[in-house]
Amino acid sequence: MPNKLPSLDIGFLEPQASKNLNEPNIYGYSIESWLAAVESLGPAFSATLGDQECVVIASDEANKQAWRTPDDWAYRATDAGTFFRRQMGEDHVSALDAEPHRRLRKLILPAFGAASMQREIQSAANIFDEGFRGYSGKPIDLFQAFCRIFTSALSHTQIKTVITEDLIGKLCQFEEEFINGQQLSLEDQEIWFSRESYQSLKKEAFAYFDGAVAEHKAGDHPGDSLGLLINRSPPEGFDKLSESELAEAAYLLSVAGVGNIANILCPALFAIQETEWINRLRVEFANFQPEKLSGMKSFPITKAIISESERFFAPAPVIPKRTTQDLDFLGTFIPSGTLIMHLHTLSHFEKTRYSNPFLFDPGRWLNQDPVKANAFGGGKHMCLGMGVTRIYLPLALAILVPNYDIKLPEPPSATYIDPEFTPSPMTTRMIGNLQQR
Repeated sequence: MPNKLPSLDIGFLEPQASKNLNEPNIYGYSIESWLAAVESLGPAFSATLGDQECVVIASDEANKQAWRTPDDWAYRATDAGTFFRRQMGEDHVSALDAEPHRRLRKLILPAFGAASMQREIQSAANIFDEGFRGYSGKPIDLFQAFCRIFTSALSHTQIKTVITEDLIGKLCQFEEEFINGQQLSLEDQEIWFSRESYQSLKKEAFAYFDGAVAEHKAGDHPGDSLGLLINRSPPEGFDKLSESELAEAAYLLSVAGVGNIANILCPALFAIQETEWINRLRVEFANFQPEKLSGMKSFPITKAIISESERFFAPAPVIPKRTTQDLDFLGTFIPSGTLIMHLHTLSHFEKTRYSNPFLFDPGRWLNQDPVKANAFGGGKHMCLGMGVTRIYLPLALAILVPNYDIKLPEPPSATYIDPEFTPSPMTTRMIGNLQQR
C-alpha cells in the first residue's frame, strides 16, 4: 500500500520578499527552503499555497515520473486552464491540455520548428540590429525593448503582414497584461480583465490576428509560417485547423512567449556584465553571420551561457494540473482530482544534479557534463516556444554583445503592471543603457 501524503507546514518555508529577479524563488519562498522540504517530506506532500489546498510534487525523480505518465494528469480543470479558456475561448488548447494538445501540436508544430525560424534568421537579425540601434544612447526599459524587438521580428518573418510600430507596442502590452494575469486569483482576474483598456487591447490584437488569417486565405501568403499552416494538408485522421485555431496560431506566431525570452535574457545580461563572459562572447562572435546559427556547435560560450540561464532563470517554475485517477506516486497515495503544483524547476538546484547549484556559472557547461535543464517542461508537454527561444536568445547576444556596451545599474525586478490599479499582476522591468561601440 502506498504511504499517506505528508503535510507541509508553510512556516517551514523561508519567505523571500526580494523583487530582484537574479535571486530566484518559488511562490515567494527561497529555493533552499523548498529543497529542505523535499528532503524532509519526500517528492510529494500536501500544502496550502495562497488559498489553494494542493499537493506539491518536486525533484528530478518526480519530474521523470510525471512526464512518463502524461495520461495521469489533467490541466483544463485547474485555474490555469480556466484562465486560458475565459480569455481565449472555450476551444482554446494550451500546451497543458493532454490529448487535445497532442492533436494541435501535430498540426502546428511545423510552423514552430527550428527550420521555420532558421529560414528567416537574416531578416530577424536585421530587425534586431535596427531595433537595438534605435534604443542606443538613452536609458530604457530593456525588458520592454526586447519584447518589442522580438515581436517585430516574429510578425515580419513568421506572418509577414504589414504592422506598425504602434501596433507592435499594443501587441506587447496585450501579451503582458494577458499572460501575467495568470498570477491573480480567478476572482481578481475578473476585475483585471474587465478593464476597458485591456478589452480595447484584446480587440485590437485579435483584429490583427484575424486579419492576418483572412489575408493569407485570400492568397497573400509569401511562404511564411502562417501560410504553411493554412495550406498544409493535415495528417490522416485529423481535421484541418478551425478559424479560431488559426487566429490563435497567429497569436502564437507573432507575440506569445516574447516575455519569457526577455525574462531569460535580462537576468542573464545582468549576471555576465563586467565578467570574462562578455569578452569571451565578443571573441566568439567575431565575423558573425546569422546563418551560422543553424546549430550551437560553433558557439560553445554562447551555448554555455544560455544553458546556465535556462537553469538559473527559468521563467515558469510551476506547472499546475490535476490527477485523473488515484495514483501511487513514488510510493505515496494521491487521490483522483487532486490539484497538483509541479515544481519542475526545483531540480535545477539539486546538488546531485549540479555542483554549487546556487552559483550562476556558465563554465559548468564547458568543464563538466551536467544534465540538461528542463525550463520548457518535459515529456509530451514541452513548450512550443522552445524553438523560438533557442534561436532568438543566441541571436540577440550575437548582435548585442559585440556592438554595444551594456550598462545595467540595477538587476531586473518584479513590479506591478499598473501600480494605480488593484488588483494588478507583476511584470519585469530593467532599466539600462545600450551604447554603440
